[in-house]
Amino acid sequence: EKINEETLKEHIRLTREMIARDKNHPSVVMWSLANEASVMEPRAEVYFKELAEAARKMDDRPLLNVNLMLIEPGKCNVSKYFDVVGLNLYFGWYSERGDIDAGKRRLKQWLQECYEAEKKPILLSEYGVDTIAGLHKEPAIMFSEEFQVAFLKAYHEVFDQLPFVIGEHVWNFADFMTGQDLVRIDGNKKGVFTRQRQPKMAAHYLRERWGSITNTNSK
Repeated sequence: EKINEETLKEHIRLTREMIARDKNHPSVVMWSLANEASVMEPRAEVYFKELAEAARKMDDRPLLNVNLMLIEPGKCNVSKYFDVVGLNLYFGWYSERGDIDAGKRRLKQWLQECYEAEKKPILLSEYGVDTIAGLHKEPAIMFSEEFQVAFLKAYHEVFDQLPFVIGEHVWNFADFMTGQDLVRIDGNKKGVFTRQRQPKMAAHYLRERWGSITNTNSK
């Protein structure tokens, strides 16, 4: 019973509030209407079709839907109603654990297959790894600051080869607390900054990468 008229009505109401609140911010270039929803379910198609149609009446900016990495390319029933495909991918972390080269190969194949299936621009809305600030290992292993930088560099090498990848959004800005669990030890450590906003090695690497992109575009 996840998909019903009451849920859709509330989703549209919240979308209307979001657009009214943020439409005048110059940094808002598109609207994200869902993150890791069950878009492989047949009933999701009608639901998201109505949601997208309602959102387009509110504002004319592009619409984004974000899929998690368990939804294989071509299995999303709702991408047809959106302008941009968002993907949360962690190959080399949650799968191919610790093997950045294997994760890189799977990432490239996944992106290519997704584009072939949807023929829409792709935004990497999440990618990253848990990293313990101050943990240094050579060679790089999971949870070390060196591994985080190597992981990000590998992903960026793939992005830069594929013109249909239009954007990259590292998960996450800073470490944050989560509920107690065997998977999360003292919270989520995927930040490029600590909870106290101190930079990890990745923050310096990203400043260099994104700064160079800005400088090139400005020329």
